[in-house]
Amino acid sequence: MYFIFTVFATLLTQAAFSQASAAPQRRSAETCADPSLTVVWSEAYSAADTAHVVSPRWLLTTQRSGGADWELQGDMFLAWQTPQEFTTPFYRLFNPTTTDWITAIPTNGAAPVVQGFGDATIIGYAYTTQVCGSVPLLGASLPSKGDHYYTTSANDHASLLANGWVDAGIAAFVLPLSSGMCSLPPLEELNDNQSQLCRLRMQFLISCSFK
Repeated sequence: MYFIFTVFATLLTQAAFSQASAAPQRRSAETCADPSLTVVWSEAYSAADTAHVVSPRWLLTTQRSGGADWELQGDMFLAWQTPQEFTTPFYRLFNPTTTDWITAIPTNGAAPVVQGFGDATIIGYAYTTQVCGSVPLLGASLPSKGDHYYTTSANDHASLLANGWVDAGIAAFVLPLSSGMCSLPPLEELNDNQSQLCRLRMQFLISCSFK
């Protein structure tokens, strides 16, 4: 049974990618950045500042080792750290009065301007619209504490709003953590290099799943 299922799964994988390779006309507009170049972004909380922040996981880990009081609260999404075609920079802004950090993307090509916030710094790159399998990074604000929280979970976001938080809109469109398993983008949108990468990933996953 193991052998039959493995062969069947491998054939399905080959058939899927053969179909994608045979339909270049459906992929003529290359509009997706390479998901294999993303890094994991995590949420962290500072008790001293009563503030949440999202940053690359490795950066939060390094800062925490250096003495920062970040409490890591889990991996949230995937995004790029360097400029990628079809993406836009997203910024972190800081309010020195409330020690609050927010995340935002530009609306006119320039750094976002938000009253009370300054020190706009590019922290990553993502999409401006929901394309290539991306999902909205939803923001919620707790004005009484000067805190913003970001999540890709619509349920978590709704629960926060039901408990006194205020909707802070969509900060950016990012890739879900499952993108690391090669679920994005759709086969029709993959370029040749991405197709080959996904094929190798899927074959590896198939071989590992039944050991």
